[in-house]
This record gives sequence, structure tokens and C-alpha cells, in this order.
Amino acid sequence: MKHTKTILAIATVFAILFSCSKNDDNTVNDVPSFVRFNFLTNSNNEPLEYPQVSSAIIPSINYINTSINTLKVPVTLTSYTLENEVTVNYSVTSSSNEDLFTISPLNQVSFQNNQLTDTIYINFGKRWSSNESIVLNLESVSDSSINLGNLNSNETNTEFTINLEPITTTYTFLENRIEITGTPGEQIDFAVNFPNGYIPSEIENLDIFSFLDGFDYTLTTLNLGENKTSITYRLTLNEAINNDDVLYQTIITLNDTDNYNATGNKNLQIVKPIKTARDNSVNIAANFYNLSDSFYRTYLEHWSDFNEDGICVWQSTFAFTYPIVVDATNPNAVLYDDKGTTDTSDDIYHHAFQIGFDSPISSTTTNSFNLKRYFTNEGTDRVNSPGFNVTPAIEFFPENGTSTTNGSILIIPQFLTISGTNGNSYAFAISGEGTYQEIGDGIFELKFKLNLTNEEVFGGTITSEYRLYNTANYTVPEDLTTNNCVTEYTL
Repeated sequence: MKHTKTILAIATVFAILFSCSKNDDNTVNDVPSFVRFNFLTNSNNEPLEYPQVSSAIIPSINYINTSINTLKVPVTLTSYTLENEVTVNYSVTSSSNEDLFTISPLNQVSFQNNQLTDTIYINFGKRWSSNESIVLNLESVSDSSINLGNLNSNETNTEFTINLEPITTTYTFLENRIEITGTPGEQIDFAVNFPNGYIPSEIENLDIFSFLDGFDYTLTTLNLGENKTSITYRLTLNEAINNDDVLYQTIITLNDTDNYNATGNKNLQIVKPIKTARDNSVNIAANFYNLSDSFYRTYLEHWSDFNEDGICVWQSTFAFTYPIVVDATNPNAVLYDDKGTTDTSDDIYHHAFQIGFDSPISSTTTNSFNLKRYFTNEGTDRVNSPGFNVTPAIEFFPENGTSTTNGSILIIPQFLTISGTNGNSYAFAISGEGTYQEIGDGIFELKFKLNLTNEEVFGGTITSEYRLYNTANYTVPEDLTTNNCVTEYTL
């Protein structure tokens, strides 16, 4: 059984200025005006939203939707001038017997010459169990001089079809590690991201977390159901964890459920690290990044046998390196930028002793610790393999807390999520330690071992030797005497 809803909505959009001539009386000639659906997608078939527009993309007449996010369907009115309010009637036809969705605006919406965009919002409140469809049709325009549809007979774009196909709902942590100071009452907020949306009634009583608790806290939900793309949770510390010689840690893990699968970062570590006396003015971390160069990198030598010929060699690679941004209250914070004002609310602080590896491109990853060479079939996009970006990655401990030239380093223990191109996904635990030294004027060398643990892929823990430099002007290190080095694995 089909049902039809007729809803009056304003169709407004971008005014495209046409080439025109002027009469002797200096009036503008009549220019054709027309209204149509203007649904655009990028190369990944993701809908573009204003101000993401492109004149090079042909508007679609249909769209396959596998998400329960609000779908936004723009209607565009092209007109040289618009003196009066214009309304457009459109109808909605659904193949479903269920009330799967609501649409807004429900009634007439006005727009003026300076507001020429209107969007039809389709909100999904339930899951659909079989393929369904929603068809929108432009029916009439309040101004008879405006043409209904494109000014051609091939694709008028007066009809737009949404095909509802099986839903895929996933969730992920936006970060994998958060440090706390250990003060009673301390609060931290973290988000769980739902790329394809969620249904609040499904999440409200769902056990999406499992816990390995190292201290007492309370967890509350802040914004369930408000935007349906992410949920913010607040962790409040119920006790003082102030022994500076002890590392305190709680691990929150996303569970796989019937309707929601955990992807990307599945583990979130809440850590109160061991506190070490260090002089922040040393700011060793600043030697390893340069924010004025978005492609600044550090250089790595990795003792490995990726050719699998039984001979270990140093392999050269690099990773894009960045500071770790912290709050002003962080005991290791150093002021990076005060924005040139006396207002401290927008000041930017960096960790004096931590660096991380990240990609300058938001959708991709860098090659932290040469991890991409560990595997034969790794997926390298940020969504499925966020673990190739490690932030923070390395922490420095200057000798006596004050040395500007040498000390020890720690590979910050954490879980890295890395997936194969076959869809398999794994959490790898990393750890390690080593030393650093200034070996030339402003040239630093790090010597360290990295431990990578996963029972399913490695059968336990594997260890690799590394050298890291803050410049390309270094001498390749001498070969090690051991042939114990890493080879490739299949995910």
C-alpha cells in the first residue's frame, strides 16, 4: 500500500546571475527562471551540503540511502531577480506502510531575494527491514513565470527518488587516549561517533561499553538524541589518584551489538600517568615539529627484513610529526600562541615533552613507526585504520629533568586499531622505551625499541629496533649484529 503526503515548502537557492543586455531605458530584459531538485554528491557518493557546492557536478535524480542520518534534499530556484515571495508545492510518496520518516518543512515557508535556498529534511525514526523508496515531486510554483524544472526536456529534475537499502550503523571513539590529572571531581568529556547515525531508543538502554577500571568514577550521558551523529559522555573522577609514582588507567571498550558494530578506535584509555619532575622550559618536543610547514616530518630508520630474504637492514621512512595540544592546566603545558591578545581563553598550549604522528590530510594516515610495512594488506584510510596516526606517540624525559641535550624516551602505551583491506580489524597494543641525544647542532637521534602485541596476528608480542631523527641530514646508523627483525604479516 502506498500513501502520499503533499507538503508545501519553499524552494529557494543560489541565484545564478545570467548574462544579460539592457534596453535603452536601462531596464533588464526578462531572464528565464526555473526551480528544480539540486541534490549533489561527491566522488564517494556522499551528499554535499551548503556551502559545499560545485557547478561541475550534475545533480542526481536518485540516491541510495543506507544511513539513518537526516537526509537533506536541496531545491534550487534560479532567477536573475526575485521581487516577491515564491512557494513551491511538492508531494511525497512512500512505498512503506510504516511511518519510517518525517519531513520538514511541513507547511509554507517564505523566502526573499536574499534567501534563495530551501532544503527538505527527511528524518528517520525507525529502521527499515526491506528495501523501500521515497519519491519527491515538485508540483507547482506560486509564480507562473517560473518554470517547473530545468529548461530542457532531458532531465527536468522535478522528481527525486530516495532508495532505502539495508542500513549499516557503526560507532567509534574519536580518540583512543585521554590523560587526566587525578584530582577528585575532575571531569573529562569524550565522544562516540556514529557515522551513519543512530536511533536514540536503540541506544538508550544498550550496553555499548565494557570496562576495565583502574579507579572510581561516574559516567553520564550528555546529549543522547540531539544530533544523532555523536554522543558525548562525561567521566567524573570520584577519588583522588595522586600517587605520582603509580600509573592509573581505565580502559573503556566499545562492544559489538546486533545493530551497531564497533569500528576504528574501539578502546579508549583514561590515564593518569606517572609524574616526573621536569623543567618545562627545556621543551624538548619543540625540536621535532614545525607548524609553519604542514608537511614537516621526522625521519626513521627501521631494522627490518620486509624482503624476507633472511637479511636484516635499516629501512628509511618518515612520518608527519605534530605537537600535542593540552590545556593550560596541564603540568607540562608550554604556551605556544597567545593570539596576540591579553585574553587567555583562546591561548594554545603544547606538551613540552610529547610528540605525535598524524597526516596533514584529514581522511588519510601517516606511517607512524613504519607500521604500514608490517602488513601486506593494510587499509590506510583514517576511518578504518586510525592507528596509523599515533597521537601522542613519544614522551621525553630529560636527564635530571633539566638537560637540553639528552635523556630517555617512552613509547606511550596505547591501543592502535588497524584494519586489512579484507575488512578484518585488530587492536594492537604498543609500548617501548629508549634514549635520545643531540648528536649535532640541533640534530637529535632517538634510539628505541617498539613492542607490538596482538595474539591473533603475531601470536603474542614482536619487538623492533628504531632510530629517529628530527632532520634528513643524518648518517645512516651502523648495522646491528642481530638478525632478529620484523617481517610482513597478513591481516
